[in-house]
Amino acid sequence: MKFCARHLLVPLLVTGIAAPLSAIPAAAAGPGPADRVPPALTAADGPADKGAVTVVRGGADGPATAVPVGDTRLTGYDEAGGHAVLSAGKAANGGATAAQLRPGDVIASPATPVAPHGALVKVVATRPAADGSVAVDTAPADLVDALGDAKADLRTPLTAADLKVKPLTEGGRATAGQAGGQGIRLDVDVPMPDGVKPTQGNSSALSASMELHPEMLFSYERAHWYGYAPSKAEIGVAADYGAGVKVHAEGSASYDTGHKPLHIPAAEVDVDKTVWLGPVPIVLNLKVDYFYDVSADGKITVDAEQRTDGRLEVGARYDADKGWSALKSPEPTAQGTPARIQGAATAKAGIGSHARLGLYGSVGVEADAMPYLKATATGSAEGTPGKDVKTDWGLYAGLELNGSFFAQLRVFGVKVIDHSWAFPEVRYERKLAGGTGQ
Repeated sequence: MKFCARHLLVPLLVTGIAAPLSAIPAAAAGPGPADRVPPALTAADGPADKGAVTVVRGGADGPATAVPVGDTRLTGYDEAGGHAVLSAGKAANGGATAAQLRPGDVIASPATPVAPHGALVKVVATRPAADGSVAVDTAPADLVDALGDAKADLRTPLTAADLKVKPLTEGGRATAGQAGGQGIRLDVDVPMPDGVKPTQGNSSALSASMELHPEMLFSYERAHWYGYAPSKAEIGVAADYGAGVKVHAEGSASYDTGHKPLHIPAAEVDVDKTVWLGPVPIVLNLKVDYFYDVSADGKITVDAEQRTDGRLEVGARYDADKGWSALKSPEPTAQGTPARIQGAATAKAGIGSHARLGLYGSVGVEADAMPYLKATATGSAEGTPGKDVKTDWGLYAGLELNGSFFAQLRVFGVKVIDHSWAFPEVRYERKLAGGTGQ
């Protein structure tokens, strides 16, 4: 899972001519090394009207240029049918006219009620309407059309205002806006299979918490002398996290929440975050839900608690020379309390997050991350200090990561030949305690 703005870049949107997309102009073609460096783009404030669209032109053989269209808004949008309607905003600086727009121009819209996931389309044809709006026939566009030659690297923190939380099940709660107004925390008492009950003195067999402080990752680099498609690109989500698992359970038989882990949502988090690269709105979409996974292959009693802290980096990176690859997360750290393990079985319990992320509503990456606690015993064992250990036992903290990249994410302008790529599964596991008896 690699699900972050920096300096202002003020585009010249109010002049009477198309203005450069980047405040740093592209060098004229020439033999020097400096001529091979694409313009650098940094995050900008965007227009005063945060619902206004941007129209850009060109970009196949250099930087894209912005077409001044005032505070034009997208007031009608049929993505499947390829139709859009542009209308002037409330400001007195006018709106787009049919005469201003040319076939091949790119319309980029932030996330709005008309386009909840934003929009990125090419103009095919235009027709003026009697009310002053412009009807536009459209075709799908990609970021190469909108950005042209450019280099950008964004790390955009997600605040409580960006996170839309929807609790789904009883026994769980999700709260947004943790430390510094960022992040989200999930607390849940996990429902257990038949035959599993809390140990004496405990009200819950399995309870867990997960705190995420996420940021969206996006990078792009293209120079037309290298090729039409980007030479480098990245989309992902990163999050500093802390996860705690408390297991106080007695199981009388084997159980499993599915032949493969059964992902049962405890909450949903949705994000449609717009950031501006110069005047171009980049709409990053993220959807996260949580799941739990519990299993045992025999009779076992576990009283144990652990906490895992680390950083997740989930997503995909593209390099023209190497193709697509998964972002890599560093190994987490874990610590546990003195444990009591009895029985003869292996049991595992954990909660995890399933993330789906993309651009302009086009899902491109899916990934799962699950911190877990695992107990193993071959007989009867007491893991607390000072007790006799009669058999082999162990307590482990782990983290599972897996995911895939989907060919549907075409907005980067990178041609794909397969439907999807499965990222290599990664598992980090650390032994917290254990012993060997007679």
